[in-house]
Amino acid sequence: MICPACNSTDFRRSHRRDIVDFFAGLFGYIPWRCSHCAKRFRSRGTPIANLLCAHCSICGNLELKRISPDLASGLTAPLWRALGVPAFRCIPCRHKFFSVLPLSKDVEDTEYKIAS
Repeated sequence: MICPACNSTDFRRSHRRDIVDFFAGLFGYIPWRCSHCAKRFRSRGTPIANLLCAHCSICGNLELKRISPDLASGLTAPLWRALGVPAFRCIPCRHKFFSVLPLSKDVEDTEYKIAS
């Protein structure tokens, strides 16, 4: 993903400000802000081709590391642990979550190892 104004790849998530942002979110488009030119734009967090792979729900990143299920928390965490669902941690934003989706084929083999 790149900024449509300056073609920079340095951007961050922006807060939803109006009703248009919320409706765009229903279709998977989330607001971003370029760190270089400060322009605000909407884009998918995860490309459509990667929707069937495990990805971070906060930033849409595919750079995940497998972690022990005991480290991931949440309301349904005991259920996921009992079912044996793998837990992941997003490397850039450090969000911990469970996912039944497989890791992307683009991830290196070192990412499959459990982090300590």
